[in-house]
Amino acid sequence: MGDSAAEVLEVIPAVMDALRHAMRGHVGDQLSVPQFRCLNFIAHQPGASVSAVAALLGVALPTASAMIDRLVRAGAVEPRTAADDRRRSQLHLTAAGAAQLVQIRLDARAELAQVLATRSQEELRTLHAGLAVLRKVFVTP
Repeated sequence: MGDSAAEVLEVIPAVMDALRHAMRGHVGDQLSVPQFRCLNFIAHQPGASVSAVAALLGVALPTASAMIDRLVRAGAVEPRTAADDRRRSQLHLTAAGAAQLVQIRLDARAELAQVLATRSQEELRTLHAGLAVLRKVFVTP
């Protein structure tokens, strides 16, 4: 068990670096990586608050607010007044923001697919099996 935990701790950071590199290469001039993370978070947490974005990014509330403002001006995010508290704003992706995320993910996926295409079928089957285990352990349905 301990060996598996050590291997996960060793491999996952390298995988995350490869994912960040693939994403950075496709975020382009439109978005910064933190803006991409912000859009991705809002896509998975519709109605999130600016405070939640700040916590995710590890930045101060004014910094997160300024980032959200830029994304609103760019047409990627739409703030809506919360039904239960008119003082609170909930963040939602616009159709343009969602389309931008889809394109970035497709481009990054294609890049990662090229890297993985160099592996044998047996290695890819083993990878899929390992990912299935990680999904069961770490991804909530």
